[in-house]
Amino acid sequence: MNQKYTVDDVEEFLEITQNEESRVDTEIMQKLLSVQNKIKIFKNIDPNELKVVVYDLKFLRYNYKDHILEQGSQSSDIYYLIDGECQVFKDKYQIGEIEPGSSFGESGAIFGKKRNATVICSSKTASLLSFKIDQENFDFSSAALAILYKNLAAEINAKLDKLNNKVASKMHDISTL
Repeated sequence: MNQKYTVDDVEEFLEITQNEESRVDTEIMQKLLSVQNKIKIFKNIDPNELKVVVYDLKFLRYNYKDHILEQGSQSSDIYYLIDGECQVFKDKYQIGEIEPGSSFGESGAIFGKKRNATVICSSKTASLLSFKIDQENFDFSSAALAILYKNLAAEINAKLDKLNNKVASKMHDISTL
């Protein structure tokens, strides 16, 4: 039985399929836009442009001791910790903690590098937002990408400041012995 479809039939099918697949993405994007200004890395980005620069949005939940990122793995996901706590390990040594309101995974996503640490859920549960940056639409969304990268750079700088203060404190403790 060889059924023939018209162009209209195929277009209608594709529209239905795309609408079904994007329904969940649209709902997640609407949730993100409703809290956008509470998330430091998305502040000052036009909501219409935010829809263009981020994609593959997921709300994730992890349990105690679940691995979120693995050192040495490759991924372009950036994470934002909504609630809970996480610990950061490098070569099996704990090197830091991630608190709600912080993002992580930026370097791997921006520079395409392998993950330089493992991140593990250290609270009973942790809720996260995961997303990717779409750099393909640069002509349309260059202003939004610039703001997003500036916000991410501020996050990375804050982490470096915290690490520098921690190292300086340890050096001070050693020098007073």
